[in-house]
Amino acid sequence: MKIIFATGNKGKVREVREKLKSLGIEIISLKELKTEIEPPKETGETFLENAYQKAIYYAKHLKLPVIAEDSGLVVEKLGGLPGVRSARFAGENATDEENNALLIKKLKEMGLTESPAKYVSFFVLSYPESFGVWSKGEVKGKVTTKPRGSGGFGYDPLFIPEGYTKTMAELSVEEKNKISHRGKALEKFVRLLKDIL
Repeated sequence: MKIIFATGNKGKVREVREKLKSLGIEIISLKELKTEIEPPKETGETFLENAYQKAIYYAKHLKLPVIAEDSGLVVEKLGGLPGVRSARFAGENATDEENNALLIKKLKEMGLTESPAKYVSFFVLSYPESFGVWSKGEVKGKVTTKPRGSGGFGYDPLFIPEGYTKTMAELSVEEKNKISHRGKALEKFVRLLKDIL
Protein backbone atom coordinates (compact mmCIF):
# COMPACT_ATOMS: atom_id res chain seq x y z
CA MET A 1 0.00 0.00 0.00
CA LYS A 2 1.28 3.47 -0.91
CA ILE A 3 0.68 6.47 1.34
CA ILE A 4 1.85 10.01 0.64
CA PHE A 5 3.53 11.86 3.51
CA ALA A 6 2.78 15.57 3.15
CA THR A 7 6.17 16.96 4.15
CA GLY A 8 9.40 18.11 2.58
CA ASN A 9 11.40 17.29 5.73
CA LYS A 10 13.75 14.41 4.88
CA GLY A 11 14.29 13.52 8.55
CA LYS A 12 10.55 13.13 9.15
CA VAL A 13 10.17 11.05 5.95
CA ARG A 14 12.98 8.72 7.01
CA GLU A 15 11.49 8.26 10.50
CA VAL A 16 7.95 7.56 9.27
CA ARG A 17 9.17 5.30 6.44
CA GLU A 18 11.14 3.20 8.94
CA LYS A 19 8.19 2.86 11.35
CA LEU A 20 5.61 1.91 8.69
CA LYS A 21 7.79 -0.46 6.69
CA SER A 22 6.78 -3.42 8.88
CA LEU A 23 3.10 -2.82 7.98
CA GLY A 24 3.85 -3.17 4.28
CA ILE A 25 3.26 0.55 3.72
CA GLU A 26 5.40 2.40 1.21
CA ILE A 27 5.82 6.05 2.19
CA ILE A 28 6.28 8.55 -0.63
CA SER A 29 7.09 12.18 0.14
CA LEU A 30 5.57 15.10 -1.76
CA LYS A 31 9.00 15.86 -3.28
CA GLU A 32 9.29 12.32 -4.64
CA LEU A 33 5.91 12.69 -6.39
CA LYS A 34 7.33 15.55 -8.45
CA THR A 35 3.83 17.03 -8.65
CA GLU A 36 3.42 20.78 -8.34
CA ILE A 37 0.58 21.44 -5.92
CA GLU A 38 0.13 24.77 -4.19
CA PRO A 39 0.43 24.02 -0.44
CA PRO A 40 -2.68 24.69 1.66
CA LYS A 41 -2.90 27.68 3.94
CA GLU A 42 -2.44 26.57 7.55
CA THR A 43 -5.30 28.43 9.20
CA GLY A 44 -6.02 26.04 12.07
CA GLU A 45 -6.09 27.21 15.68
CA THR A 46 -4.58 23.89 16.83
CA PHE A 47 -1.91 21.44 15.68
CA LEU A 48 -4.63 18.85 15.02
CA GLU A 49 -6.60 21.24 12.80
CA ASN A 50 -3.48 22.09 10.76
CA ALA A 51 -2.49 18.42 10.33
CA TYR A 52 -6.07 17.56 9.33
CA GLN A 53 -6.22 20.46 6.82
CA LYS A 54 -2.99 19.31 5.16
CA ALA A 55 -3.98 15.62 5.06
CA ILE A 56 -7.48 16.18 3.61
CA TYR A 57 -6.24 18.82 1.13
CA TYR A 58 -3.52 16.62 -0.39
CA ALA A 59 -5.66 13.45 -0.28
CA LYS A 60 -8.38 15.16 -2.33
CA HIS A 61 -5.89 16.67 -4.81
CA LEU A 62 -3.80 13.53 -5.25
CA LYS A 63 -6.67 10.99 -4.96
CA LEU A 64 -4.45 8.95 -2.63
CA PRO A 65 -4.25 8.34 1.13
CA VAL A 66 -2.13 11.03 2.81
CA ILE A 67 -0.41 11.36 6.18
CA ALA A 68 0.25 14.83 7.55
CA GLU A 69 1.96 15.91 10.77
CA ASP A 70 1.93 19.19 12.63
CA SER A 71 3.99 19.93 15.69
CA GLY A 72 5.51 22.69 17.72
CA LEU A 73 6.37 24.19 21.05
CA VAL A 74 3.86 25.46 23.63
CA VAL A 75 5.33 27.79 26.28
CA GLU A 76 3.15 28.23 29.37
CA LYS A 77 4.32 31.70 30.43
CA LEU A 78 3.81 33.01 26.88
CA GLY A 79 0.17 31.93 26.83
CA GLY A 80 0.90 28.92 24.61
CA LEU A 81 3.11 30.71 22.08
CA PRO A 82 4.72 29.96 19.69
CA GLY A 83 2.16 27.14 19.33
CA VAL A 84 0.84 26.52 15.81
CA ARG A 85 3.12 29.28 14.56
CA SER A 86 6.25 27.53 15.87
CA ALA A 87 7.95 27.36 12.46
CA ARG A 88 6.88 30.93 11.59
CA PHE A 89 7.18 32.54 15.03
CA ALA A 90 9.62 35.23 13.87
CA GLY A 91 7.87 35.55 10.47
CA GLU A 92 7.34 33.55 7.28
CA ASN A 93 10.49 31.60 6.29
CA ALA A 94 12.12 32.42 9.66
CA THR A 95 15.22 30.40 10.55
CA ASP A 96 15.49 28.31 13.73
CA GLU A 97 17.93 30.91 15.07
CA GLU A 98 15.46 33.76 14.45
CA ASN A 99 12.61 31.85 16.12
CA ASN A 100 14.80 30.98 19.12
CA ALA A 101 15.99 34.60 19.43
CA LEU A 102 12.40 35.87 19.51
CA LEU A 103 11.40 33.29 22.12
CA ILE A 104 14.35 34.31 24.34
CA LYS A 105 13.49 38.00 23.84
CA LYS A 106 9.84 37.47 24.85
CA LEU A 107 10.81 35.55 27.99
CA LYS A 108 13.39 38.18 28.98
CA GLU A 109 10.84 40.98 28.42
CA MET A 110 8.75 39.26 31.12
CA GLY A 111 11.79 39.05 33.41
CA LEU A 112 11.98 35.27 33.00
CA THR A 113 14.94 32.95 32.44
CA GLU A 114 12.76 29.86 31.95
CA SER A 115 9.15 28.65 31.65
CA PRO A 116 7.28 25.34 31.76
CA ALA A 117 6.72 24.16 28.17
CA LYS A 118 5.90 21.14 26.05
CA TYR A 119 6.55 19.87 22.56
CA VAL A 120 3.38 18.58 20.83
CA SER A 121 2.92 16.49 17.67
CA PHE A 122 -0.17 15.27 15.80
CA PHE A 123 -0.30 12.74 12.94
CA VAL A 124 -3.38 12.50 10.71
CA LEU A 125 -4.26 10.00 7.97
CA SER A 126 -6.88 11.02 5.41
CA TYR A 127 -8.32 9.21 2.41
CA PRO A 128 -9.54 11.15 -0.66
CA GLU A 129 -13.15 10.56 0.34
CA SER A 130 -12.96 10.36 4.13
CA PHE A 131 -11.00 11.05 7.29
CA GLY A 132 -8.93 8.17 8.70
CA VAL A 133 -7.24 8.32 12.10
CA TRP A 134 -5.13 10.69 14.21
CA SER A 135 -2.67 10.43 17.10
CA LYS A 136 -0.98 12.79 19.54
CA GLY A 137 2.36 12.77 21.33
CA GLU A 138 3.91 15.25 23.71
CA VAL A 139 6.95 15.70 25.90
CA LYS A 140 6.84 18.07 28.87
CA GLY A 141 9.72 20.11 30.18
CA LYS A 142 10.82 23.72 30.24
CA VAL A 143 12.45 26.30 28.00
CA THR A 144 15.47 28.32 29.02
CA THR A 145 16.90 31.61 27.73
CA LYS A 146 20.38 30.06 27.50
CA PRO A 147 20.69 27.90 24.35
CA ARG A 148 22.88 24.79 24.65
CA GLY A 149 23.86 22.01 22.27
CA SER A 150 24.28 21.63 18.53
CA GLY A 151 22.10 18.61 17.79
CA GLY A 152 18.45 18.53 16.80
CA PHE A 153 16.64 21.47 15.22
CA GLY A 154 13.95 24.04 15.95
CA TYR A 155 13.73 24.95 19.62
CA ASP A 156 15.84 21.97 20.77
CA PRO A 157 18.72 24.15 22.13
CA LEU A 158 16.23 25.86 24.48
CA PHE A 159 14.08 22.88 25.54
CA ILE A 160 14.97 20.76 28.58
CA PRO A 161 12.76 17.65 28.86
CA GLU A 162 11.29 16.69 32.24
CA GLY A 163 13.73 14.55 34.22
CA TYR A 164 16.76 15.79 32.25
CA THR A 165 19.39 18.48 32.81
CA LYS A 166 20.41 18.55 29.14
CA THR A 167 18.56 20.37 26.36
CA MET A 168 17.13 18.33 23.47
CA ALA A 169 20.04 19.65 21.36
CA GLU A 170 22.52 18.08 23.82
CA LEU A 171 20.91 14.63 23.78
CA SER A 172 22.07 11.88 21.43
CA VAL A 173 19.72 10.98 18.57
CA GLU A 174 18.88 7.72 20.39
CA GLU A 175 18.05 9.54 23.65
CA LYS A 176 15.94 12.12 21.84
CA ASN A 177 14.03 9.51 19.83
CA LYS A 178 13.09 7.64 23.02
CA ILE A 179 11.28 10.64 24.48
CA SER A 180 10.36 12.80 21.48
CA HIS A 181 6.81 14.07 20.95
CA ARG A 182 6.93 12.96 17.31
CA GLY A 183 8.18 9.50 18.28
CA LYS A 184 5.34 9.08 20.80
CA ALA A 185 2.71 10.25 18.30
CA LEU A 186 4.15 7.94 15.65
CA GLU A 187 4.09 4.90 17.98
CA LYS A 188 0.37 5.50 18.63
CA PHE A 189 -0.23 6.12 14.93
CA VAL A 190 1.37 2.78 13.98
CA ARG A 191 -0.88 0.95 16.49
CA LEU A 192 -3.97 2.65 15.03
CA LEU A 193 -2.95 1.78 11.47
CA LYS A 194 -2.49 -1.88 12.46
CA ASP A 195 -6.12 -1.90 13.63
CA ILE A 196 -7.57 -0.42 10.42
CA LEU A 197 -5.41 -2.12 7.77
